[in-house]
Amino acid sequence: GNKKSFSVGASVDARYVKVTIGDQDCLQIGEFEVYGWKASEGIPLENMDRLHVGEEAANCWKSPGSRIMLTSDTYEWDDSHIEVVADVPSEPGTIAVYPLTKKKSAVDETFGYPDFAVEVALLDRSLIIEGAKDEGEFATLGGHFIVLHTPHVHQHLEGALLQNMGQQGKLGRYPLHFHMSECVHGSTLSKNVIWKSNQRCVVVHGSHNVTVSENVAFDTKGHCFMLEDGGEWDNVFYKNLGAKVGRLPRGVPRAEETDFFPSVYWITNPSNDFIGNVAAGSQGPGFWFELKLRAPSSELEINNHGMNPKALAQKTFKDNASHSSGFRAGFTTYETGYLAPPGTVWENIKAYKNKEAGLFQHGTANIDFQGGLLADNGQAAHNFHHDNAIYDGTEVIGRSEHMQFLIDQGRIGDHCKTGGLSLQPNEGMGRGTTIKNSSFKGFDNGCSGGPKYAIHVGNNQVRNGVFDASPTIFNNTFADEPVSSRISACWGIHSSGDNDVRTVVIEDMDGSLSGSSPGFFVQDEPSVTSFIDITNCQMVTDGCLHFCENICLRLGIVSISQDLTTRNFNMHISDGTNTAPVNRGNIWFDEKQNFLSAPMPLALPAAATGSPYQITFTDANDEAAWPGFAKLNLERAPSCIGGVSAGEIEFAMPDGGGDRCMDLFKYDDYPNGIHGWQNFFAGLVVSEDAGKYVISTNRRKHDRGHVNLSRNLDTSCLVGNIGRTFHLFGKMRMKDESDADVASDGTSNDSPKITFSITGGQSNIVMSWNLATSSDGSWAEFSEEITMPSGIEGANRAQIVIDKAEKQEFLITEWGMILIPSEAPTLRPSSYPSVSPTLRPSSHPTVSLVPTKVATLTPTKQPVTAAPVSATPTNLALTGLASGDSECHNGFAYKAIDGNSNSINHSCCTNYGAWLMVDLGIGTLNYIEKIVVKNRVDCCGGRLKRFYVELLDADKNVVFDQYHYGTVGNAQVREFVVDDGTVARFARVRHEDSYKDCLHIGELEVWGYPTEVPASSEPIIEMATGMEATASTIWSQSSAASKGVDGNINTIFHSKCNAVPWLRVDIGVMSFVQDVKITNRGDCCGGRLRYATVELLDADLNPVESQSRYIQGSVGNGKVVQKVFNEETSLARYVQVSLNRADCLHVAEVQVYGYHLMAKPTSAPTPVPENLALNKPATQSSTYNNAGDGASSAVDGNYNSFTHTNCWKGINEWWKVDLADLYTISSITVGNRLDCCGGRFHDATFYFYDENDEEVYVMPTSGGIGNKKSFSVGASVDARYVKVTIGDQDCLQIGEFEVYGWKASEGIPLENMDRLHVGEEAANCWKSPGSRIMLTSDTYEWDDSHIEVVADVPSEPGTIAVYPLTKKKSAVDETFGYPDFAVEVALLDRSLIIEGAKDEGEFATLGGHFIVLHTPHVHQHLEGALLQNMGQQGKLGRYPLHFHMSECVHGSTLSKNVIWKSNQRCVVVHGSHNVTVSENVAFDTKGHCFMLEDGGEWDNVFYKNLGAKVG
Repeated sequence: GNKKSFSVGASVDARYVKVTIGDQDCLQIGEFEVYGWKASEGIPLENMDRLHVGEEAANCWKSPGSRIMLTSDTYEWDDSHIEVVADVPSEPGTIAVYPLTKKKSAVDETFGYPDFAVEVALLDRSLIIEGAKDEGEFATLGGHFIVLHTPHVHQHLEGALLQNMGQQGKLGRYPLHFHMSECVHGSTLSKNVIWKSNQRCVVVHGSHNVTVSENVAFDTKGHCFMLEDGGEWDNVFYKNLGAKVGRLPRGVPRAEETDFFPSVYWITNPSNDFIGNVAAGSQGPGFWFELKLRAPSSELEINNHGMNPKALAQKTFKDNASHSSGFRAGFTTYETGYLAPPGTVWENIKAYKNKEAGLFQHGTANIDFQGGLLADNGQAAHNFHHDNAIYDGTEVIGRSEHMQFLIDQGRIGDHCKTGGLSLQPNEGMGRGTTIKNSSFKGFDNGCSGGPKYAIHVGNNQVRNGVFDASPTIFNNTFADEPVSSRISACWGIHSSGDNDVRTVVIEDMDGSLSGSSPGFFVQDEPSVTSFIDITNCQMVTDGCLHFCENICLRLGIVSISQDLTTRNFNMHISDGTNTAPVNRGNIWFDEKQNFLSAPMPLALPAAATGSPYQITFTDANDEAAWPGFAKLNLERAPSCIGGVSAGEIEFAMPDGGGDRCMDLFKYDDYPNGIHGWQNFFAGLVVSEDAGKYVISTNRRKHDRGHVNLSRNLDTSCLVGNIGRTFHLFGKMRMKDESDADVASDGTSNDSPKITFSITGGQSNIVMSWNLATSSDGSWAEFSEEITMPSGIEGANRAQIVIDKAEKQEFLITEWGMILIPSEAPTLRPSSYPSVSPTLRPSSHPTVSLVPTKVATLTPTKQPVTAAPVSATPTNLALTGLASGDSECHNGFAYKAIDGNSNSINHSCCTNYGAWLMVDLGIGTLNYIEKIVVKNRVDCCGGRLKRFYVELLDADKNVVFDQYHYGTVGNAQVREFVVDDGTVARFARVRHEDSYKDCLHIGELEVWGYPTEVPASSEPIIEMATGMEATASTIWSQSSAASKGVDGNINTIFHSKCNAVPWLRVDIGVMSFVQDVKITNRGDCCGGRLRYATVELLDADLNPVESQSRYIQGSVGNGKVVQKVFNEETSLARYVQVSLNRADCLHVAEVQVYGYHLMAKPTSAPTPVPENLALNKPATQSSTYNNAGDGASSAVDGNYNSFTHTNCWKGINEWWKVDLADLYTISSITVGNRLDCCGGRFHDATFYFYDENDEEVYVMPTSGGIGNKKSFSVGASVDARYVKVTIGDQDCLQIGEFEVYGWKASEGIPLENMDRLHVGEEAANCWKSPGSRIMLTSDTYEWDDSHIEVVADVPSEPGTIAVYPLTKKKSAVDETFGYPDFAVEVALLDRSLIIEGAKDEGEFATLGGHFIVLHTPHVHQHLEGALLQNMGQQGKLGRYPLHFHMSECVHGSTLSKNVIWKSNQRCVVVHGSHNVTVSENVAFDTKGHCFMLEDGGEWDNVFYKNLGAKVG
């Protein structure tokens, strides 16, 4: 690494020291340090270190020069090292060692967790067994000690040191090895040391009843203590220690060995005892259960009795510990898994400081973890398909005090991964995890790397994406108070796009998880939230869950047919009032691309009496359909009362009428793939043979699995056509392993059998036929007419199976099943249709290069100039507006005309004749010389083919077209020269009508120049921001409709999710709409904005004809979709965005561009005073390279223009406005630069000047402003000039600067005053004009508290008048019956003022402090004071109000004081008792506020205090 220390030992006396490296490469040394003492003087006694190891060990280990191994106390597997015992006296239970080369954790440094201290072991022994030395990485020399084929002989080895043992790469050459000795009852390997082994440590192979106890292994390679083949049982591993177990670079000569990921304990059979063992550092896991089903080597006659180790009972496994594992986990069952019998117990296991996980359980079942400790791991327990895992009485620590201690000392890096227990999706019904009687702490630690919660939903191999196993969680304790640190589902819900987990529902059985009442944590998923009132639930911060009290839900899965044709099926569930779409889990394939399952998850409360839930299905066209097979499975009933039962859910099949059931499946499907045919574990191949598409099994039956061909049918079509006849037909051949055709007689078991079945409900219809085949290569034909019998009404599954008992391969072609028309005779066709699809057109269309029409381009709206504007061709598309038939994968149309070939438009791939069109401008005529099409650069270029390039006039008549048939490769360019004299408004690229594929283009360029432009036109402006918005529903007040037009993309509008939602914006008056831009929410869930409509409405809310635009594909998080209108009829008063389905609608911002056709109405009252700065003279300190639009751009009313001064020129840049008169200033609103760099505007200071330009008031602020922020000034400031600076010398950039107030000579109009209802007692006390009132936050924002000023205006009883509110805050009558949600209001002014020196910077150190110091038994009181600018940041004990070491001060009070702008803390009680701290207010402070400092404080009372804006 960068630096490393090496222990030498005390016996080396030297004058010269030399170093080499292991090859002939350059030797490079940054610094070489040697530590020691003069040999003649010896090491000073005071420099020796002492190790407290207990009397028994100390008495044994005191021999000078003995070598002691200390294990790792960090994440690092190789951090164990050696120290040497010194010839120095030491206390009882202690040994003296030469000065420690590495600091290690002792028991008294582990904060009450002695397990975190390092293990210490003596390495020396009097008996030494040593092999030849071979020190290289690939050492092959070395001794080996083997007990070979000695059944029923007692063997013992105790107290030996085995050095340089093991022969790397040679099977069976290990330091200590019992080999094929069968039962050796009473044999022991005890108290030995294996040091520097080249290959493994203690290996038991084909031997039983060996006791391996109290051995130490250090600095070894490959698995260490191990059971080799799984044919070993009744062995005991007791109190062994392994440390610094590294990889075996060369490996052993069997491919299945895994020593490259070495474990300290490699366990292949659980029928052995493991008690009190410690794994103290390995490059792989600590304990690895790799229960492989393998027999011993074939030449050795040892029988493992046919046992499957994966299913054997676990013998005793207790008191084992693993720490400092480098890979995967301390304890793991990966990858083979362990299907343990129910009741299997792992008792008191301890896993800590493992880099990845404490436990990693995979493919495992039924392990009960009783007691134990999981601490400081990357993840406490990774339950990766562990069915029925139980954690009972387990202590789980995310980050311990000991870990923080090591980080603070720099002894370990902070990789900041502190995950707890995971709940894995796809466990299966009835197999959920149980967590009970356990404790959790150390998760509220600020870490952000990986999962950081006590319990979280995992994201490994999400597969079908459903959460289908209910966990059982009760009687647990959580030391970290926030629910946000206890549970989260984000890790699983946001796994990776389509692999997201769905329908997470977790029951809190007793309220111990939520910290409140029993209830459920639920994902915001329509199949869950449509049937509960989620508005009464609480959002878990960063948890992607809501907690809902007093509801009861039951999980369920609807499994639909195993058929690829069900990919596009959608399920809907209804309770008669609400209907919810159910998101299908991901289709999961096996390795042969067989479709294994497509689950539809749901979680429902009990149905209303007499009103069961109805489940229906629709196909890709949103028409009623049936997937062929659907089965409901319910998870175990929850502990609460009220979850849905099986009898409360019904399937509603569509009828069998219409065209849907005429062709159940047909041969035409074959060219597009196997379409529903299945051959599990063997796979299918589609090929072409003499013009026929053929499906064949591509593996023989004896290779793997049961070879048959099957497909599911639409059961509703069969049930809906009882009494009618279907015709099932097809052709088949068989081949053997030599690829020769096989004949069969059509009667025996050698013949293939075709089976048709209808099952479910009371139905069990099975029909079978045998088919004769030929060996001459001809196709055997099958044809049967099947009349649907009565009695199948309750069936839910129908299937065709082609099967055979022996090993042949099947080939099928031209199979189909059709409904015979009722009026037609039921005759079999004499032959089958010959289908040979045309793969490409026989000839290309003839394209004329002379346009067939040149339109007369006379605009109907605006006059035009007659003369050409420019004769120099430019790319007109750059200033145009782009649209397309559809937009998917965030490939918005405007990306094709942005001048960047690396960004692309991308249509959806399901449409025929996809197109992209550019509007070059309404009322503009353009002479076009050429069109350039640039294909995308990165991939998929072959899709751009078979397209037309077209020009269209203002009426969208084609005036020029040219066809291109061949493929345009990646990054390739095609130019299309346009006929001389062609003028147009639109340019379009369009796939031919018969071609279905994605259309994506890197850039579309239209070269030409305008010949006529409008003589005058209205400027295009943004018309929606700040206007009135309404919605069908809102999720909460914090996501109201107004949030979609507030100019802030960090706030969102959010509807409820149980109906078809809409958001409507009133743009004030009838207006011309050019385009609408919608910015999707940026934080999550962007995929919901799809299948949406943007439409224009007139003043009567009627849709404007032909003025709606469709959003087909999903719009990603934070992405912007643009919909172009820009037609003569694009006239509207309202713009509405709606979904075409029941789901949540949420958007960050809707912007409408165009111009008003009439002046906006002025009769409505203005909610805030007039903007006094609008269009007033402005100046600034400098202008950066002519960037921005000058100082005046901050007062032009346009938030998209901005100022821009110089940057870092040695001054704090400033901007200043002249209001042209003296005004009483109430507030200032600053709009930030919007396109970038918003963080530059921070810590602003506002300066106010009178008519003589003399400073009258300075108002410093802290923090940034986001996109926009308002600041309250107060009513006492009269000013003409306002100036602003920021907190450093960076660029000053302002989008808009608004000043609000009234003429100083006129005063503020009474009707503009606001009233606060505060109650009579407060109102009588607070009515003094100019008094400052603090209103707290009513949002998620911690710093949203602010100040208002009392006005000298009469008000009603119980009410105070204030100058117009600078921020809207929630009053009691706006809290929907929850008055606690209203803001708190507090008076800040007091008649007694205690004020420190002002120091306003972020790191203010000046400030007063008020301390009651060492005054036991003295009554101290302070009441009714305002303490400002108090606290000295960074100085201990310098706080605004401070009782310090005063012991008992019974009767002392701090009451009704205000601490405002404290630089450090507020009220601190330290070493003092019996203080009453009551009714104090703290506002705008830094550091902890009301606090007990050291834990040595008791019997104090904190009563009715208020703290706000604590930074």
